[in-house]
Amino acid sequence: MKIRVVRGLGWVLVGSVLLFPASQRLEVRAQFIDNPEDSAKNVSQSLTQDELYFGLSKQQGKVTETEWKLFLEEVITPRFKAGLTVIDANGQYLNSAGSLIREQTKLVILIHPNTPKEEKFIQEIIGEYKQRFNQESVLRVSSSVTVSF
Repeated sequence: MKIRVVRGLGWVLVGSVLLFPASQRLEVRAQFIDNPEDSAKNVSQSLTQDELYFGLSKQQGKVTETEWKLFLEEVITPRFKAGLTVIDANGQYLNSAGSLIREQTKLVILIHPNTPKEEKFIQEIIGEYKQRFNQESVLRVSSSVTVSF
């Protein structure tokens, strides 16, 4: 394991690189500290982190930035008002026909309680995206995380 600690401007960043068998579960612990001396005051909680990968290719062209922003505003944000992160990415995968597809992607990161309500919201988001943009799938990666604010 390689660990790097960076200190500066009132924040601490700890990074690590781990290699582990795919059968093992990885738990991630993240914490942002405004003032390192106040770290004992921060309360941690266990939540779920979902990463949703939305491919932007469609049968006739691409999902435009305007279409994406409308989808985000109408479908995702109302279900996760507490917050989310959107990252522009480039991805590739093998489709059901075995063809390699390369496409621009929107990665949405959601950190939330693991409840039936949030699970329903995520399934609704995935279903609506697949229907609206005629997509084969939306990749979902879920993990347990410990966070503090």
